[in-house]
Amino acid sequence: MTFPHSRWLTALVVLALSLSAPTAALAQDDAPAAAGDSVNSADVDAGGPVETQPTDNPSAQIQSPENQRLVDEAGQSEVKEILSEEAKLSQRSRAVLAAIDGLEDVRAEVEAGIVVLSGTATNRGSADLAVSTLEKLDGVLLVVDGVRVERSLRARTADSWAEIIDSGRTAVSSLPLFGFALAIVIAAWLLARLVRDTTLLDRWLGERTLLQALVRQTIFVAILGAGLVGALRFLDAGAVIGTILGAAGVLGLALGFAFRNIVENYLAGVLLAIRQPFRARDVVSVGGQSGTVLRMTTSETTLMDADGNHLRLPNATVFNGTVVNYTRNPLRRFVVAVGLGTGVDVDEAQACGIATLDRMKGVVDDPKPSALVLALGDSTVNLEFYGWVDQRSASFAKVASEAHRLVKEALDTAGIEMPSPEYRVLLDRQGAGQPSEPASTPVGVPKSREVGPQPEAIDVSPESDIDDQVAHELASNDEDDLLS
Repeated sequence: MTFPHSRWLTALVVLALSLSAPTAALAQDDAPAAAGDSVNSADVDAGGPVETQPTDNPSAQIQSPENQRLVDEAGQSEVKEILSEEAKLSQRSRAVLAAIDGLEDVRAEVEAGIVVLSGTATNRGSADLAVSTLEKLDGVLLVVDGVRVERSLRARTADSWAEIIDSGRTAVSSLPLFGFALAIVIAAWLLARLVRDTTLLDRWLGERTLLQALVRQTIFVAILGAGLVGALRFLDAGAVIGTILGAAGVLGLALGFAFRNIVENYLAGVLLAIRQPFRARDVVSVGGQSGTVLRMTTSETTLMDADGNHLRLPNATVFNGTVVNYTRNPLRRFVVAVGLGTGVDVDEAQACGIATLDRMKGVVDDPKPSALVLALGDSTVNLEFYGWVDQRSASFAKVASEAHRLVKEALDTAGIEMPSPEYRVLLDRQGAGQPSEPASTPVGVPKSREVGPQPEAIDVSPESDIDDQVAHELASNDEDDLLS
């Protein structure tokens, strides 16, 4: 609905003035005449002369014949213009009704800017469209919707059948367009497969299997998506693209909140596979859990500990935690901690232990073994010996174990004291005589006994029990491994 136009108000005012002006003029002319008659009759009866007085009423001067003629002409002009505007508005209203399907039996009558619709329509939507369109026309003050919707079964069936036939004709005429759009999608799919399976990507991406898979899949989806967009634009269905993207965005947001942990583990697995802080068969420690890496999927990382148990760690925990890889660097250091007596020659003890590690099988020459005094305890001098193991040719656990045994035997043989912690307790007894003498503590080294294998004869070969189980597990695994 639009607001009343000022032209209509002006025309109505002028028309009212033109109709009321003659009546007012006649009333004003009759009043002086009546007064004059009474005066003249009185004068006649008195025998005096008859005199007329000029009127001082301004309205009588305005309503002269000339002014009345001008007012009549202006009113007729405005009325003609109003009738012309109504005719044009009526013509435009009929054109609007004729342009909308289902309104063949609807009529429009225009009077004083008011459009009255009457008749029957095949559906309510067409009638509402006509009302909203007519309300936007210039000069329309009000649209009265008197349209009735046809409810008879015959009319509704005929209308539905006509729509089906029209849709079928449109589909048949659009078959070549659909065929060409389908050809665009097929061509995009073939091109995407060709680019995805090409070997040129291997030169750029190296041996990272997961990164190759991600890049190939991304390229495939991008090319296929471009083909779908091109096909939709060819069919003039560009609005569908925005709808699909909006729905995909909302769906992705909802799934992201619903499966937040799954998405987090997946992204962590992708980043770990790209960075590769470890590989299969590496011995690692993650958050206090140690074991040999078996595999890494999109959700978890599987380890096998020293007892043969499987440890499944979420990828997010591995990514956010501290990862210690004991295999990435083949050289690994072991430590032998010893507590010596306070009266022992420290230099002699260091030389004895270092010499033992130098002769020991499985300890590398570079870096050489070393020893450091860490601290002075309550009753001991704390000493540590260091040696390095090449894990590719020796078992770290075996070398560390034999190093402790051999250093202990070498110090015993050299007569170097390694006392156990001692505590002196003094008891105060009342009424006792002379205090008893403290018990003497035996000092010295235990008698020599038969020692184990010499440093050159020990077995430090790599352990195969866990390695065999890991190899069997990897061979029988059917899951997708992001580390392969």
